[in-house]
Amino acid sequence: MNIQQIEYAVEASRTLSFSAAAENLFVSQPNISRAVSSLEAELGYQIFSRTNQGIVLTEEGEYFIQHAEIIAEQLRQIKGSRLDKNSSRLNIISSFNHTSLSEAFIKLCKEYENCKRLDLSLASGNVKTVINEVYLNKAQIGITAFDDKAMGLYRELMGAKDITMTLLKRLPMNINLRKGHPALEAGIENVSLNSLKKYVHISYDFNRRDEYPSLFYMDLIDTCKNISVHDKETRRKLVSSTNAFSVGCVQHPLAADNENWVSIPIADIRCNIVYIKKKNTKLGEEALRYIELVQNELDYTKSV
Repeated sequence: MNIQQIEYAVEASRTLSFSAAAENLFVSQPNISRAVSSLEAELGYQIFSRTNQGIVLTEEGEYFIQHAEIIAEQLRQIKGSRLDKNSSRLNIISSFNHTSLSEAFIKLCKEYENCKRLDLSLASGNVKTVINEVYLNKAQIGITAFDDKAMGLYRELMGAKDITMTLLKRLPMNINLRKGHPALEAGIENVSLNSLKKYVHISYDFNRRDEYPSLFYMDLIDTCKNISVHDKETRRKLVSSTNAFSVGCVQHPLAADNENWVSIPIADIRCNIVYIKKKNTKLGEEALRYIELVQNELDYTKSV
């Protein structure tokens, strides 16, 4: 077994096509096929089942790829590493769509923009993606949010993957409505999730379809009307211009739409913002600084 075989097998598992894997790796398709077949012969089992429609992972192949991806990512990091001290690299992934994270990232980029080499990234995904990216060492830090009910469940799940979870901040959860919303006619003190059943709920698509639900309060939203969006701006405009409502943690001052929105705290529900990392991974200077900046932004959010 060699490094090239592992890289070929991992790419084939991502594309489920030897031809597509070959194109992505700039090699010929027969080279990919031969390398994978040789690897399978050495392992004593098939990684892929070949069909007329392409290739699919076998049960043994799924187990192999799970470990091969970790090796491939570590090799990529080794190849991309630099001894030059005037270089910075950090990959962050988050399922927590909050302005605090983007503001902290902008400040981090400004602080490191004069480095000779710079590779900083802030990606988004659902909770499952965040956990997997950290587990596979594709991201040094993952940031997500859980309500109290979910915290224990995910601490146990991540512990099984040697991932640690550290609390950054607990923020209140709010119902967001436009000013002039019909539900406000009965008085703001009478607005609750139960009173909004007949109205449209605006949710983030990647959270709603997540296999790993992080906010169990969603179970309390009993409405047959739902609109899923991918970004904060679309959600803001929908809530500001329709009778729809959204639920989320208290907003960052730069994102708050105080002119058009009314935010009503939900009693006894808090959002726990956490960062996760591999248990035995020592975070670099850039990662520690980003965590500090996020903490500052969250403190600012809560205090304003």
